[in-house]
Amino acid sequence: MRENLSFSTCALCSLRAFVIFIFFFSSFVCLAQHEKLKVGLTLSGGGAKGIAHIGILKAIDSAGLKVDYITGTSMGSIIGALYAIGYSGKQIEEISKTTDWLSLFANKPKLRDVNIDEKSEFDHYSVEFPLDKKGIKIGTGIIEGQELWLKFGELFFPVYQIKDFSKFSIPFRCIATDVETGNAVVLDKGEIINAIRASMAIPAVFTAIDYKDTKLVDGGVVRNFPVSDVREMGANYVIGVNLSRGLKKANELHNAIDILYQLGFYKDAETFERERKLCNILIEPSLENFSAASFSESDSLLKIGNQEGAKYFPIFKKLADSLKANDPTYRFNGNRLPNKETVTIDSIEIKGLRRTTYTFLKGKMGVKKDNTYRGKDFSLAIRRAFGSRSYDRINYSLQPTTAGHASMQLTVSENARSAFKAGLHFNSYSNVAAIVNLTTHNFIFDRSRSFLKLNIGENLRAQAEHKQNIGRKENTNIVFTLYHERFKLPLYNSNLELSQLYRSFYSHFNLSLHKLLSTNTMIGLGTSLNFLALKPTISPGISYDGTNRYFESSVFLQHNSLDQKVYPNSGWEIELFASYVHGQYLTADIFENNQPPTSINSNIDNYGRCILKIRNFAPLGKFTLTNQLQTGITIKPENALVNFYSVGGLVDFIRNQITFAGLSENQLNTYSIAMYQSGLRYKLQEDLFVIGRANIGAYDFIESTDSSAIKPTIGLLSGYSLSIGYNTGAGPLEIALMYSDQTKVFTGYVNLGFHF
Repeated sequence: MRENLSFSTCALCSLRAFVIFIFFFSSFVCLAQHEKLKVGLTLSGGGAKGIAHIGILKAIDSAGLKVDYITGTSMGSIIGALYAIGYSGKQIEEISKTTDWLSLFANKPKLRDVNIDEKSEFDHYSVEFPLDKKGIKIGTGIIEGQELWLKFGELFFPVYQIKDFSKFSIPFRCIATDVETGNAVVLDKGEIINAIRASMAIPAVFTAIDYKDTKLVDGGVVRNFPVSDVREMGANYVIGVNLSRGLKKANELHNAIDILYQLGFYKDAETFERERKLCNILIEPSLENFSAASFSESDSLLKIGNQEGAKYFPIFKKLADSLKANDPTYRFNGNRLPNKETVTIDSIEIKGLRRTTYTFLKGKMGVKKDNTYRGKDFSLAIRRAFGSRSYDRINYSLQPTTAGHASMQLTVSENARSAFKAGLHFNSYSNVAAIVNLTTHNFIFDRSRSFLKLNIGENLRAQAEHKQNIGRKENTNIVFTLYHERFKLPLYNSNLELSQLYRSFYSHFNLSLHKLLSTNTMIGLGTSLNFLALKPTISPGISYDGTNRYFESSVFLQHNSLDQKVYPNSGWEIELFASYVHGQYLTADIFENNQPPTSINSNIDNYGRCILKIRNFAPLGKFTLTNQLQTGITIKPENALVNFYSVGGLVDFIRNQITFAGLSENQLNTYSIAMYQSGLRYKLQEDLFVIGRANIGAYDFIESTDSSAIKPTIGLLSGYSLSIGYNTGAGPLEIALMYSDQTKVFTGYVNLGFHF
């Protein structure tokens, strides 16, 4: 029985090999009879799985096989279009390897591209809802994909002047779906970037693309494997690479993208089998272990594509050799990409502006008429404008005028006028709080941004701010800020032990002028009116109950080139704040040993303050080296009363704070402090880290100018912390154990989310 079974299996294998041989033999006989055989290539959709297409293209190139027509859908349209305009399979592989796929699909700019005056509020909340007159504004998809547009702009720059896809090195078409009729739309003319962006617009994931009088979404909804289209173009021999197996079973749907693909492709299932049968060579790599969202596994997908390409290389080679033998003019050209590196801009047109101005957008971009640019220059320019947080999307096209010249046409979609934002923050010192923000643009005047922000919890904080843009270059702002907080204020003795507990009430009204020197650097000056009141909660012995009113005039410098907000890997953050405090008036009652209070109503002399904070991050493989320097000094500290620097904590979120690993917030209060911290962060896995910090410091090194005052003794500090950090996606989570050589005590520390 076993022998018969073995014989049957061998016979079946032999029969299968014979059928394949007859199939390809008949194909080559067919080639001999058709001198003008036209080879078509069809690449299916499949999301991330489309990366496997690249290995097939490399095998086609290696075989010297010339492709005459290409069609594609979704990810197949992207890979197919790149190949059609002249990129080789090897070049497309290099593009894939050097592309940060996750950032391409992000719906926000990178932190380095956000204007310095917007960085503090950027990506700071767990949820954010755009608002219009009708309430919450819901788009046609979650992802706009601004970075995707810009990447396409760079890659397809060499063919900016070609608006007919049949004029590409290889004629090309891609498929999208009309959301109004549900019918397929074959895209073969216009802007290639718009075409492939429409073809890949997975419903409800990517925003739909405007097209004539309708909107377009992913072509996979109706024709994910457009073989019939490549035959209509003139191909009579088709190589089809299909990454889909039709509709999946329920247990094969692992994430939201898979489910949306399934729901969207019911109609495509009706014609799917017919399209497969139109192929002469049907290639279907085994990708069951991957989903449409598996971009983090791009290396594995490339490997499978290369393996599949190697399997079919002998077939491609025989086909190419047969074509050469039957056509003396047959030539394979591996270098088809047009050599266009720059273009000179003759004019700039902008569509879609409603609240922002032509001058504002053009000024942010910095693109000027009669100047010459590369594709990457346009991407940098648009990122600068996108970093203003005024726009949801900025697309551009280049319309050729004369040789090497073009008109730049910009189409913008402005962000909703208003947005509601919310998040949670927990810290060992301040406890839990809900943070809410309502931001609106042009609320009072044009070219402005206003917001109201609340920290709702045990410690109340509120801030109202209006930023008014002024000047021709629109890089200067007048900023009005009203701020109030009610915070607990523990006071420690010289042994760093808790001795008193106060409640502080602080308010200020600030008017300042900010000038942006670059995307990452800003200078400014301002004046504020401040009120600081302290009320004792627990205060044995002498206690103070009073209010200090003062003016503070300041200059400042801010620089932030960090690559990301949560656990950055590279860049600098610098803050320099210098001020002169004047017009002080103190009203207070001093209580001592149950005696009647001593009242003070007096003007207090002026003094100067300066705070410098520098942070740097440098990548070292899986490690990130961190360095931090913080200094706060007060000139004439005897006049500063309780306006001291609060030393301690790992997160800088309270007024006048100097962070210090090993101490809790406010564990040391001083009028002069200098500290240096070095840290090392190790990436255990994606978004999970171990962080070690060590710091040293010196304090009380600025003497009073009052000759009768006791000279302070310079104090020294040292401390350490070891943390587990996790990027939750809605902010950082850090759980730490701290130790100080001065307190000789281990303390725990927890911070979750972004602070106020």
